[in-house]
Parts: sequence; structure tokens; C-alpha cells
Amino acid sequence: MSDSEIPLGDGKFAVAIDRPATIDELQDTVRARVGQGHAVYPQGGCTSLDFGDPPAREGVAISTRGLARVIDYPHEDMTITVEAGMTMAEIDRILSVHNQRLCIDAPMWDRATIGGVYATNWTGPKRFGLGRPRDQVIGISFVNSAGELIHGGGRVVKNVAGYDFPKLLTGSMGTLGIISELTLKVRPKPEASIVVVVRIESLKLAQSLDCLNTSKVRPVAIEVLCKSMESPIASVTERRWDLAVGLEGTKATVDWERDILLAELRPFIDNKDTSFVREAEHEREYWDVFAAEMQSPHQLSMRANIRPSMVGDFLNGLNHDQWLVQSHAGSGVVQANLVGSFDLEQDAVGIDRIREFVRACGGSLTLPTCPTAWKPRLKVWSEPHPDWAIAERIKQALDPLGVMNPGRFVGRI
Repeated sequence: MSDSEIPLGDGKFAVAIDRPATIDELQDTVRARVGQGHAVYPQGGCTSLDFGDPPAREGVAISTRGLARVIDYPHEDMTITVEAGMTMAEIDRILSVHNQRLCIDAPMWDRATIGGVYATNWTGPKRFGLGRPRDQVIGISFVNSAGELIHGGGRVVKNVAGYDFPKLLTGSMGTLGIISELTLKVRPKPEASIVVVVRIESLKLAQSLDCLNTSKVRPVAIEVLCKSMESPIASVTERRWDLAVGLEGTKATVDWERDILLAELRPFIDNKDTSFVREAEHEREYWDVFAAEMQSPHQLSMRANIRPSMVGDFLNGLNHDQWLVQSHAGSGVVQANLVGSFDLEQDAVGIDRIREFVRACGGSLTLPTCPTAWKPRLKVWSEPHPDWAIAERIKQALDPLGVMNPGRFVGRI
């Protein structure tokens, strides 16, 4: 692919791409491109280019992949500071030397950069037990539209009063600046880690999830998986719902929790297929299968955030011939990809109904992927919220020229 064919998402292309190799070069590049009148579009592993609304104007892509160094890793202190272009897989390899890990899940582990994960706020199955990306960040640095290097949180050289930058930058879609460096918490890898998978009777799904709320075990992941997905454990073709529960800790603890969990779930397991109770010893591989399935190309996908107590009813209310589903049920997150034929007006009416249900539950619905022409009708960021005005004021304060990834985030900021 030539530099004249660098995609920005939604069928738009960059007029050029810059690949700074140091943070100083990143600052110089931003100053130069903004001075030339260009908008700036940060890029990492390019796993979520179509996420959000279309780019608002032509501009230059700036890749962070050249920023891939470890700045500091005092493993005894259980922290690591890395540049934003390092992939999740490479960070995992470095931490594994000391039997440590990041408590962050991300799809496309080998491509996703740590800066991109924080910019898009993608989370995986273990969010339930280990926390969100924003819970793991201690400090963050980013380059603003003036080419200034701003620091927030830990390892502070320069702070700007009034903003919690580690949290503010998480999920900001690169609209406030280009994340350049992060200081993150790390944790020891568990001695044992398994996934227990059972097939749940459809009408008992909500009850089984309620059971886990009062369970004696402490899962790190509670996933509800759609029937058409496949796993490395067994074919799940024609299965209605699979409940996958992640357990980790010492081997003795995990063995005890597995037995307790199966006993607690026994009343809800589909008796026609009790042989489907399995364990996945290679749990990283197991979760990756489902992450890859959900991240595979689809024309339209939705992501609902609702109360965990509503997940069972929400899932059973979906048309299962139309939606391929994975839910981080313990956290109240439902991801679904539209399958089969597509019709804008028909699908728009269906999404409007789903959005109304989610709103009634006090939740929110976004569309991570959507055909470009459909985005205005389907409202990828949902209906305007009162807090969008706050986001607009922050954008104006930190990016007064409106050149950082313009148009992509809520309210087209």
C-alpha cells in the first residue's frame, strides 16, 4: 500500500502519512502538519479505523508504531512505562519474563497497540474481575495540537490542573491529542487459569446469571456466547447459549471453585447435552477465538452497556437469526454483529427499538461498525446526551483548532 492509499476509515484516505520514531519527532511532526493547515489522524494498529463518525476533513495520518520502546520496568514495583505504539503481544512477552501481565484484554492482540486500546477503550472478558483499562493506568503522556507534550498522573513532569488525563484520554478516540506514553499497573500471572463452559437452557439464562451474583466463587469473566460461534473445545453449532466462566488463582483454589461452580449451575444446564461441560486450560486461546469472531468484518455491529441484571432479558429479546452475540454479562456489556441480508429502513427500525429498550434500562447503545451511508440515520453514538456539551468544551480547551481526529467522536467533535 502506497502512502497515498492510507485509509482513515469510512472510505476516506490520508493525503500523507508520517511515521515518527521518537516522541520529539512526534511533536515536530504535529507542529509542522498543523502549521500547514492539515487535520491530524492518529493511527496505531489500525484495528478500529471505521469506529465512530466519518472523518470531517482531509488530513494526515500519523502512525505511532515507531514509538514502541519500554521506558521503565521496575518489576518489583509492579509497574511498566511504555510508548504508545507497542503492541499488546509485545508487552505481554516482556512482562512474561517476570511472570507478570497487564490486566487488560484486547482483540487482535498481535496488532492492537496499547495507545489504541486506550484511545478506543476496548475491553475483553476479564473486565469483570480485573477491571477496565482506565483502572490500570497510573500515568499518561500525549501530544496536543500545538505539539506540546502533556503529562498527567504518575511519573509527572508537567501537569495541567483541573483534568484527570489518564481517565479523560481513555476512550477519547484521539480527539484530544496523540497518546505517546503510558505508565500501567502490572500483576503476577495466576498459577492456574481455566474456563468452564456450560450450555444453558434458554429460558433459564437470566436465572443462571442471577445465580452467579450470589455464587461462592469469584470469576474473572462471565461470558454469554451466541449459538453460531465455534470454540476450540467443541462445536457449538445449533447451541442456544453457552455460558463461559473464567476462573483463576492457585491450582487448589481453581479446582475448588470449578466444582462449586458446576454444582451451582447444575439446575440451569441443558440436560440434553450435559457432556458439553468442559474446561479450557489454554484460556488465552479460548478467549481469542471469540474475540476474533466478534472482530471479523461485519457491516453492522452494536455495543450495549446495560445493568448486568438486565442482560439475560436483553439477550433473549434479540432475534438470534439476525444477531451474532457475545456478552460480557458480568459487566453488562453486550456486543452483537448483524448477519444475513441488510436493509437500511428495516434494520434502522430494529435498532431504534433496541436503543429504546437500552435507554429504558438506563444504558447506552453505540455502533462500532456501520456502513458509512447509514451512520447519520442510525446515529452511531446514539442520541445526544447532556454531557456531550462538556465534551465539546473540553475539546475546545485542549484542541482549539479542531484538528485532532476531527468528526469521529460524539457530537462530531
